[in-house]
Amino acid sequence: MSDPWSHLSLALAAANGQIDSAASRRLVSAGVALLQHCAPLVRALHGRRSAILLPFSPAFVVALAASEGREGVLLDSRASAVEIDRGLHDGNVGAVFTVSALEDRVPAAVPRILLDAAPRSATWRVGSSVRDIDLSLHDGLPLEGERGAVGVDEACLRLAPNDPASAAFGGVATHRQLMTCARSTALAARLSPRDNTLSAMSAPSLFSVVVGGLAPLLASGRVTTVTNEDPATVIERIEREGVSMVVAPPSLYASLLDAIDRRGRRLDAPILQRCIAGMGVADQSLRTRWLSATGVALRQGDETHAGGDFSVGGPAPSH
Repeated sequence: MSDPWSHLSLALAAANGQIDSAASRRLVSAGVALLQHCAPLVRALHGRRSAILLPFSPAFVVALAASEGREGVLLDSRASAVEIDRGLHDGNVGAVFTVSALEDRVPAAVPRILLDAAPRSATWRVGSSVRDIDLSLHDGLPLEGERGAVGVDEACLRLAPNDPASAAFGGVATHRQLMTCARSTALAARLSPRDNTLSAMSAPSLFSVVVGGLAPLLASGRVTTVTNEDPATVIERIEREGVSMVVAPPSLYASLLDAIDRRGRRLDAPILQRCIAGMGVADQSLRTRWLSATGVALRQGDETHAGGDFSVGGPAPSH
């Protein structure tokens, strides 16, 4: 590995944003500690890739750091077990980072690290062998990273085949490309340390990782993740938690509008400035309804639509 200080995980640590109240520096430290305290994981990954079966979340950042510069394969939880098995085989995967709720998608013979309790602890499991890894000492790990590092031209994430950006990136995004995309997105969205981004993307993709996670974190901001919460609860969190940007699929925006209609009053979120839809088309009717109910424009952010008005930033990769 060349210039490890230019790896994405260390750039996240240097920016020191927050995900669900966990400092990104702490999450990266936990990932590094995981490798130090789990020799079976190191052996499983020797000469092989890791795989990440997680939405963007605190556990995702731990997994990214624990991959330690190796190429991580993004797995889509919506894929069939056969498709996931094929992705593991084709990706030459040695171990999968996931959580208990998704563990049944991983073939029993494939080693996995369960990150339900990250960054406090993790669980190594393969077959009947189980080992708990205490990460309680990780806070003392010294981390050195540069906020302005441009990133190395080494593979960081192998995109899922059904990811709309996979073909454009040749199936693989480097550390440099991800940092460039995230910083360009942060600049376009005018993100700062004051921002709190609510990310409600349940499946990993270049869009959800960059726009819903990396961009606000590299701007030293906060990310609040939402998974399978009742739309009325999400509305309350947007209003109560000072959310300034929402990143979600069009289907969730439609559900949020229904929740707003049921309660009979407009959204009361004066800090909210940006609403971005991805992984699907936000049609004009949905945009009009959202603007009327919230006073904030809903912008199309999915990289699948060249004519969209908020695409993942950064130059196209060259091969």
